[in-house]
Amino acid sequence: MKNCKELCEQLSDYLDGSIGERECRLIEEHLGKCPPCALMYESLRITVSMCEKGVSDEMPQDVRSRLKDFLRKHCKGD
Repeated sequence: MKNCKELCEQLSDYLDGSIGERECRLIEEHLGKCPPCALMYESLRITVSMCEKGVSDEMPQDVRSRLKDFLRKHCKGD
């Protein structure tokens, strides 16, 4: 994993289990070293889990704000 942008591009596939072992390992290594990406991953993982369970509670405002800030900083199309 070269950077946060690459992680953003592969995160949904990682959560779906639709990428190879090597890519999974690279993502996990990146998540272990990058707190903002780890936060984004955890937020997305929880959101997916809630959707699968049919939970309709909203994401807490502080989590939503932090996720939006992260996405603005790290996932801009270069």
